Amino acid sequence: MKESAARERILDVASRLFYNQGYNSTGINQIIDEAEIARASLYNHFPSKRDLLTAYIRQAEEIWFAEFDLFVHKIKDPKKRLLALFDYRAERQVKYNFGGCQFTKVSAEVSREDLQAFELVSHQKSRLKVYISEMIKEITLNKPQLMKEEMLAEAIFLMLEGATVSANVYKNNKAILDAKRITEKLL
Repeated sequence: MKESAARERILDVASRLFYNQGYNSTGINQIIDEAEIARASLYNHFPSKRDLLTAYIRQAEEIWFAEFDLFVHKIKDPKKRLLALFDYRAERQVKYNFGGCQFTKVSAEVSREDLQAFELVSHQKSRLKVYISEMIKEITLNKPQLMKEEMLAEAIFLMLEGATVSANVYKNNKAILDAKRITEKLL
């Protein structure tokens, strides 16, 4: 197995396990066994489980936004593009059996002292907020006096995040679809 192929295999297996069973519940031995690699190969690519977590979060963010860009690339209308965020989240929840947000899951598992992990998760959330803010600036709002653009962006972000948590808890997309309808009215 080539170096890059081994690294990719390790990261793929770890990503699946971290998402499905949790970071803390996933052991190095399980990753080694399921990736079918030697222990030395794992440590050659990732000196620690914590380094593997960092790679997982970074890769997950890039995949999340790449898949989202692909999901909305043909939508020209900024309002429809913003609302598609909810459709994208709903589709992901179905695809991953209502497993929730991988970034939120990581932040729930790591130690409070693990500032780097929180910074990585915050980066994805901040990037999402920026996207929402940029879309709002391109939309002609129905009731611009209702709230400032910054507050509207924050409200949409919080509805999207909260609805994703609800989808995970209730194992359905009702909250995500409700949040989309509310957002549509706010716009």
